[in-house]
Amino acid sequence: MCDIHTLVAETAHHWELLESLDGTVVYSSPSSLDLTGFAPEHFKGRADALLRVAHATCRAKAEDFVREMRQAEPHTRRSMELRIETGNGAVRWVSCNSCVIPGNNGSPFLRSTLRDISSRKALDLEMEHARLTDPLTRLYNRNYCLQTIKQLLDQGPLGKDYAVVALDIDRLKKVNETLGPTFGDDLVCIAAERIASTVARPDVACRLSGDGFAVILQDKSPREVMRYVRGVQAMLDEPFNLRGHEVNVTPSAGVLMSPALYENPEELLRNVSIALRRARESRRNRCKVFHSRLFVDASRQHEIEVDLHAGLRNGEFFLVYQPIIDLESNTVTSIEALLRWNHPRHGLMSPDEFLPVAEATDFIVPLGEWVLFQACQDMVGTLAQRGDMGRVTMSVNISARQLAHHSICNTVARALRQTGLAPQSLKLEITETIAMENPVLTAQRLHAIKALGVRISIDDFGTGYSSLSSLMNFPIDTLKVDKSFVGLMDSNTEQRKIVRTIIALAHSLNLEVVAEGIEQHEQWSMLKMLDCQSGQGFLFSHPVDVGTLRAFICKERPSLRQ
Repeated sequence: MCDIHTLVAETAHHWELLESLDGTVVYSSPSSLDLTGFAPEHFKGRADALLRVAHATCRAKAEDFVREMRQAEPHTRRSMELRIETGNGAVRWVSCNSCVIPGNNGSPFLRSTLRDISSRKALDLEMEHARLTDPLTRLYNRNYCLQTIKQLLDQGPLGKDYAVVALDIDRLKKVNETLGPTFGDDLVCIAAERIASTVARPDVACRLSGDGFAVILQDKSPREVMRYVRGVQAMLDEPFNLRGHEVNVTPSAGVLMSPALYENPEELLRNVSIALRRARESRRNRCKVFHSRLFVDASRQHEIEVDLHAGLRNGEFFLVYQPIIDLESNTVTSIEALLRWNHPRHGLMSPDEFLPVAEATDFIVPLGEWVLFQACQDMVGTLAQRGDMGRVTMSVNISARQLAHHSICNTVARALRQTGLAPQSLKLEITETIAMENPVLTAQRLHAIKALGVRISIDDFGTGYSSLSSLMNFPIDTLKVDKSFVGLMDSNTEQRKIVRTIIALAHSLNLEVVAEGIEQHEQWSMLKMLDCQSGQGFLFSHPVDVGTLRAFICKERPSLRQ
């Protein structure tokens, strides 16, 4: 090394190293002591200085680098970053810039300049940790989850067995609305702590969204995975104490197990989310394992969701009506409006197929508003043809989202005003399950609607979990006995007892009672003996269009004789 280069090297803060191509150190600058803890004399005349200080985790990388440089052409320049271990056992990050240079005697040398980059690396690691960590819960975030899934996918079908478990808690929105966002954050943090306590490396827990979490399990059998899911759900079932407020949640889980052949981790996460959504929709099974049929169903639901808007805009929805009959006189006492969809590609679609999709989105609100206005308008036309139908009501079903919407009372009032239908001619039906989702809000909404003069009916009664005290808080006029009880009452004494009890309860509260799903004369006869006033079912009429309905009303029908 020439004098000027030697002067620069010996006064520089970085470590200058000169080696022959066989690896023997020709020169080591004094800065080696500060950087490595070893004086220049420790390296001079010995071989493979870089390999001596390279940390075990970087030794293979250093060997490859040195080998390539020793075989390179003169003036070749390359660089790398590696960890080194100092004389006192400390670990540092250095950058190594190397060049093959010609020597005075024509023999090439390998010149390397090593600089301490530990501070920059620490900052990079801190930034990377922040990029992969959820700031609220300190769990790994969605980025880390996708990164880990990609590593597992890259191993191929012969890699490790793994499972991805998606979890969510169902009360976050309600906690935010009732107690405030700070309490919502507390709920999420406690849930995160409970989930984190169930995993240990190599398994990881991540927060994906507001109330959504994912756990990646490795080297576990399907039975062990399902045992884990049951355990973490049981832990999340325990009450949450939010600064003196006790909150209970209902955790749902979606599971996807390897081998899972996907091109990217987003597809896998999408599918496990599909399973989670299906679990949330199920009242009995809060855990669903993904299979291809779920994806087909989800794609179909997405198609329906898109087509719903066009369907309402293009007039593809229509109403049919099923009469409700006085069981003694066989005359029409009420009419129930039922929604149908004539889909342009799929034809007539079952309400069971499209209504849950509409209910899962806010689209049920404008769709339900259309149903209300159309039913009121058809009722006005029907009453105009029959002046003796003053006591007949039009029953319209109201969904949970409609009832929860702040404008429901104004919507009902506007429908009555614009169509000219008298309030006492309209009856709104909600199911028992909907009524009990939020009893306080339900009571507030129903009292406001009742103040308009509209009647209220509880549909599918007997299938929910309402208590008598809760029922009495609602301003209802009618109880409808669910068809599942009526359909078996002629052959099952227990079902008959249930029907008798519901009818007696209705009478004790001065409520009208309607039996649904009457299909046999024997059921009609039994219901009359039990003093049930009204009923509906295929025995009397299938759902029909408004023209057929009006003809049905005008038709005289004999009463059932005992």
